[in-house]
Amino acid sequence: MSEALVIALSFVLNAALPYVIVKRDLARLPEEKLCRAWNEASFLSAVVAFGPLSIPVHFVKTRRSLAGLGLGLGYAAGAVLCSALAEAGLAWALGVP
Repeated sequence: MSEALVIALSFVLNAALPYVIVKRDLARLPEEKLCRAWNEASFLSAVVAFGPLSIPVHFVKTRRSLAGLGLGLGYAAGAVLCSALAEAGLAWALGVP
């Protein structure tokens, strides 16, 4: 049963972290870059289907530069690292090998 909790946490974090990162970025974007962003349905579909891989795509799509790619890859790596640490912490706390 405890393995199921770790897997459930993985599913939740792999959707929630990209959602929060992209939503925060959308709130800060100027109008010219905001018009290049996904609409709400496409955004939610990308986050649920691709998880952290949707973050670099968002940053490249809105910035259209290598700096956007670097920023997106950095945020994606951070999201994967946070998710992995939370999963490892829960697995350790529950005694899952």
